[in-house]
Amino acid sequence: MKEYFKSKFFYIITVITLLVTIVPTVYAHMGVTFVFRDAVNVILTPMQKVFNAAADAVDGFTGYFYKFDALVEENAALREEVNALQAQVYDNRELEQMYAWMSEFLEMKIQHTDFKFTKATITGRESGNYSSVLTLDVGSGAGITVGMPVVSSQGLIGQISEVGYNWSRVTTLAEAQSAAGAYVERSNATGIAEGNLALAKDGQCYLNYLSADADIQVGDRILTSGYGVYPRGLVIGYVEAVETNPYNRTLSAVIGLAVPIAELNNVMIITESAPYAE
Repeated sequence: MKEYFKSKFFYIITVITLLVTIVPTVYAHMGVTFVFRDAVNVILTPMQKVFNAAADAVDGFTGYFYKFDALVEENAALREEVNALQAQVYDNRELEQMYAWMSEFLEMKIQHTDFKFTKATITGRESGNYSSVLTLDVGSGAGITVGMPVVSSQGLIGQISEVGYNWSRVTTLAEAQSAAGAYVERSNATGIAEGNLALAKDGQCYLNYLSADADIQVGDRILTSGYGVYPRGLVIGYVEAVETNPYNRTLSAVIGLAVPIAELNNVMIITESAPYAE
C-alpha cells in the first residue's frame, strides 16, 4: 500500500483532483467562471452530439419497428379483405352460372309442367372415343332409381342404369343397346331411336322402323314419343341422312344427337313425370 502512495499514478490522480476542485473555485473568486464553463462545454459538446445522435438513432430504430408492425397488421387486414372479396366474387359467379344454367331448363319446365327435376354433376366418364356412360354424384339417397330419364337443357341424354347411395350411372342413347320410342316433329312419323356402336363415336344414332312412305327429311327434329321409359316431347336430335333398307324397303335415318355429351358438366334427372296418354 505504501508503494501505491509513492507511485506516479497516485501523484497524477492527486494533481487532477486538485485542479478540478481548486481551479473552478479560484476562477469563481476572480469572476471568470465563464472560462471554466467554456472549457467544460468544449469537452462536453462533442459528447452531447454523440449522445443525441445515439438517442435519435434509437428513436428512429424503434419508430421503424413500430411502423413495420403497423404495416404488417395493415397488410394482414387488407389480405383478409381481399380474400373475402374474392370469395364473394366466386360465390356470385357460382350463383350467376347456376342461375343461367337453371334458366335454360325454364322452357322445358314450361312445356312440361308435370316434370320434377333433381340436379346432378358428372363425376366420371367411360373412357373411349365417345363417352356414352356417365357417372353422377347423386344416387338412392336423393331418391334416384334405375330407369329415370337424364336430360340437359338441349334434350335427352339417356337413363339411369345403375344406382348406389350417393352415385349413379347413366347409359346414354348412343349406347348400342339403348332404344327410345320416337317421332318426327314435323310429320308425326314414328320409329325407334337406337344406339349404334359405329355411329356413337360421332354422336349419332339410328331412327329405325320407319314405314316405307314415312315423311322424313334431313333437318327434321326428332322427339321422344312417350312410349317406354322416356316422357313425350324430349329432343333426341336432328335428321342428318335418310336411308332405305334394301331388304324390307323400310326407311332409316341417321340422327345427330342434340346433346354434346363430351361438353357436359351438369345434368338434370327427371324424377317424376305424368304418363303419356293419346
